[in-house]
Amino acid sequence: MAKLTPDKKHVVIIGGGLTGLSAAWQLQAKAGNQLEITIVEAGKQLGGKMQTKVISHNGASFIIDAGPESFVTRKPEAWRLAQELGLAGEVINPGSETRNMYVLDQGVVKQIPLSPPAFIKSDLLSLKGKLRMFREPFIKARRDDEDESLAAFVTRRLGQEALEKMLGPVLSGIYNTNPETQSIMVTSPVMREMEKEYGGLVKGALGRMRKRKKGAAETNKPPQFITFSSGAQVMIDAIENQFNGVVIKGTRALNISNSENNFTVKLSNKQSLSADAVVLAAPANHSALLLQQSVPEAAALMKQIVHKNIGTASLIFRSDAIALPFQINGLMIPRREKRKIDAITWTTNKPMPRAPEGYEMIRVFFGGGDPDLVNLTDKQILIAILSELKDILNIDAQPLNSAIFTWPNGFPQAFVGHLDLVNEIETKLPTGIWAAGSSYRGIGVPDCIRQGQHAANKVISYLNISNKE
Repeated sequence: MAKLTPDKKHVVIIGGGLTGLSAAWQLQAKAGNQLEITIVEAGKQLGGKMQTKVISHNGASFIIDAGPESFVTRKPEAWRLAQELGLAGEVINPGSETRNMYVLDQGVVKQIPLSPPAFIKSDLLSLKGKLRMFREPFIKARRDDEDESLAAFVTRRLGQEALEKMLGPVLSGIYNTNPETQSIMVTSPVMREMEKEYGGLVKGALGRMRKRKKGAAETNKPPQFITFSSGAQVMIDAIENQFNGVVIKGTRALNISNSENNFTVKLSNKQSLSADAVVLAAPANHSALLLQQSVPEAAALMKQIVHKNIGTASLIFRSDAIALPFQINGLMIPRREKRKIDAITWTTNKPMPRAPEGYEMIRVFFGGGDPDLVNLTDKQILIAILSELKDILNIDAQPLNSAIFTWPNGFPQAFVGHLDLVNEIETKLPTGIWAAGSSYRGIGVPDCIRQGQHAANKVISYLNISNKE
C-alpha cells in the first residue's frame, strides 16, 4: 500500500484527461496543502483527446490538434480556467464556427444558408421545406424539462427537411451520433432553453442578440469562441506544470474496493493506493470495470452508456495543389450519404496560426459512417480518406504530411433519457466516489471542466475540509 502523510486526506483521481485535471486543479486551489492528490492515467501523457502535435516540413511548422481546437464561451468554464492558468496571452479568437458551412446532399456539396437572402435563394431545401421553417415562430412552445431526441425537437419546431438537410447533418457531425436517438437535453440544451424562455428558436435568437448588445460594453468579455495559439494541449500542460500532487502515467487502475469510508485502488503496476475519496474521471465504459466487483449495480448502469469509435486526420497540402472554387470552413456529411468519413474542417480557413502561408491544412473526422476505419493502420486510413476527398471535393493531390488519431470506443453517446440514467448511477455510487466527464453530463470542453470542478467541490465537502477561499 502506498505510504501517505498521516495528517492528510488522500484523493485519487482516475483519468488524466481534462476532467480529471480540472478536478485536481480545483482541489489544489481550494484545499491547498490539506490534501494529497494522485492522478492515475493509463496513457503515456495527460490530456486525453486534448493533444497537440507539431509537424515540421521544409522548415515550416504545423500545429495540429487531435481533438477539440476551439471552445465556446457561452459556457464560461474554459475561459475562466485559461485565466486562472495564466494563459490569457495564448488565447485567440478563432472566428465564427458557422461561416462557410456546407453539407453533402445526394453527393453534391451545398452551402448551409445562414442569412435570410441566402436561405431564400438556396436549393438545399424545397419550397415546402422553407415554408415549414418559416412557421417556427408560431409553433407552440414546449416548456417542460422532459427529454426528447434531437430529431424530435428539430422536426417539431422546424420540420422534417430541416432535420434531414440542415440541423441533422450539423449536429450528428459534431456529436458523431444518430439524431433519432441522441438526447436534446445533453447534446444541445441551449435550444430547449431558448424555447422555454422565449417560446422558440427565432424568438430566442433575437432575445439573446438583444442581451449581447446590452452587454457589449462589458470589459474583458471574451469572443463567442476561443482557442490557443499553441494548440489545445497548452491548457493540459499548464495544469500539469503547476500541479503539486502525484501523477502516475502509463498505468491502469484495475479495481476499486471499499471498507469503512476508505477505498483501495489497485493498479496495473502492482501498486495499491489507499484513498479517502475517489474521482472517476475516465470514460464510463472504463470506470464500470473498476466497480464491477465492489459496486456491481453502478457498474451495470455505467455499461449502458454506449461509446462509439471516433478518429481525426489532419492533412497538409500545398495551397496550389488543392485549390477549390469556393471557401469551405466545414463540410458535414450525413450518414445517408454512405461515406467513410463524417465531416471535414478546413483548418487554414480559420484565423488561427496553424500553418504558414502557401500551405493548406484540413481535418477529417471519421468513425461514425464507417466505425471499422479506426481499427485500420494509419496508412490504410489515409488511403480511404484520400479516396473520399477525391470523390467529394475532387482533391487528387497527395498530402505532404499527415497526423492520424483514433479512439476506439472513445466517444460517448447520450441517448434520450441519458440524464436520468446518470442520476441513477450517482445514487448507486458509494459515498466518497464521484463520476465525472464526457460520458455523463456533456462532452464539450466547458462541460468536462465543470464536471471536474463539481466533483472536486463534492470531495472537499465530503472530507470536511475548510475552503481556502
